[in-house]
Amino acid sequence: MKILTGLLFLCALLALSQAADVQSEQPVPSSDVREELEIEETFHEALLPEAEAGNWTEPADVENEPAAEENAAQAADDLLRSSCPAGWLKFNHRCFIFIPRAMTWARAQRNCVSLQATLASVHNFEEYHYIQSLIIASTHLSPRTWIGGSDAQEEGLWLWSDGSPFHYSNWCSGQPNNYKIQHCLEMNFGESKCWSDVWCSENLPSICAKNI
Repeated sequence: MKILTGLLFLCALLALSQAADVQSEQPVPSSDVREELEIEETFHEALLPEAEAGNWTEPADVENEPAAEENAAQAADDLLRSSCPAGWLKFNHRCFIFIPRAMTWARAQRNCVSLQATLASVHNFEEYHYIQSLIIASTHLSPRTWIGGSDAQEEGLWLWSDGSPFHYSNWCSGQPNNYKIQHCLEMNFGESKCWSDVWCSENLPSICAKNI
């Protein structure tokens, strides 16, 4: 029995000795190899999901997209408004301003020129409606107002003071009639708030316009 126990103990010592020899035979990585392993580990860490978290769209971001579009539209409107001088309002690539002081047509035109503008020309119904709304916003009324039309150079040949083509008109019924030599154009005439020719010596408020 003692002999058997001794043999088992001897076998155990031999097994441990062989395991230590195998372990000692494993190569130790050089410094270059260790550096490459560290670089590889760093590269793999960079590809972990945490690094891509910023690419995910949070539900809150989706919900806020309409608000962002509205903010962008508001910024665009502010930019367009800022392209006109203070007190002027933009419409169709022009700036408009209502002048409440009553003047003759010639003095109103000279006043607009001093503002680097002219009495307003009108080229379509949308522009006319916009000018009417501008006057209403300033006065809460629809007073007769000078715009830039005149046929003083030749009767019946209406021209805009800014030199643009006179294609659109909104004459009231029976107008222009050149009653006792009327050569200047007013808007907001009568119940229909349309156009009429009138004596240029009348004193009316006016609308100035300038290109942006």
